[in-house]
Amino acid sequence: MDRRKMAIVLLLMVAGVAGRLTLSELLPPSPEIYININGITQPLLMMDLFFLIATISMLSGFLLDRCYSIVVPVSIMLLTDLIIGNNLIFIFTWSGFAMIALLSHILKSRRGFNLQSKYLILGTGIAGVLLYDIWTNFGCWLMWYPHTFEGLILCYTLAIPFTLWHLLSTALSITLVILPIAYLKETRTLRFSLNPERKTNTITADD
Repeated sequence: MDRRKMAIVLLLMVAGVAGRLTLSELLPPSPEIYININGITQPLLMMDLFFLIATISMLSGFLLDRCYSIVVPVSIMLLTDLIIGNNLIFIFTWSGFAMIALLSHILKSRRGFNLQSKYLILGTGIAGVLLYDIWTNFGCWLMWYPHTFEGLILCYTLAIPFTLWHLLSTALSITLVILPIAYLKETRTLRFSLNPERKTNTITADD
């Protein structure tokens, strides 16, 4: 791995670990808006820091090779779970974030990471959220709910406020963080392609 990619790995990991350990106290309380689904009254949104690790997982997939794109979110979860604590649901949460990173890497490999793919980037984020929530809630059902169809429906019904927040917060993160990074990456690449002698001179000076 070259120095640039190593710097990206370290930056993403520091942001993920520091953010997960410190930002939970800064989250505002969930709005007191309630919905009734399947006879169950519950909040419309349940706010958590899912968007932070989801955003870093997507950036890992877009900016790094396949192996490191998965290693980054899993390492963040490992390091922070050692401090925060966890249980066997980690099997599903860690692998869920790895799935998001892998989806992003597949998109980058096929269509690139640029503003021309902005709708695909947003779609990948939404697909990643739904895949993560379907997968992790399946794990919750296995661990804490009756293994019946009614138990499965109850599990996914109670998860709806989390899924709605995950969709909203991840869409905002993509708009405010990932797309600007895609723009900066695209303009930097374009600048060097239009001025190849500048890149050559820079390399010669370093040598």
